[in-house]
Amino acid sequence: MDQILPPKLTDLELEALWQVAVHPATCHIPYHVQSRLKDIGYAKEVLGGFVLTDDGLERIAIDRERVSR
Repeated sequence: MDQILPPKLTDLELEALWQVAVHPATCHIPYHVQSRLKDIGYAKEVLGGFVLTDDGLERIAIDRERVSR
């Protein structure tokens, strides 16, 4: 059976995920990073704000697990 792996993210994209998770109202993410995160389904715009989707939150949890090992 084939396994679908999550897309590779740059350090800047990972940092952006963390920033949005912690301070969604005050973070300043470059447009190209916002666009990429929206394209892969990790974030979306809601009422003019940039927020994480469930997939984005799951990605943070996966990366947190990898770092703590």
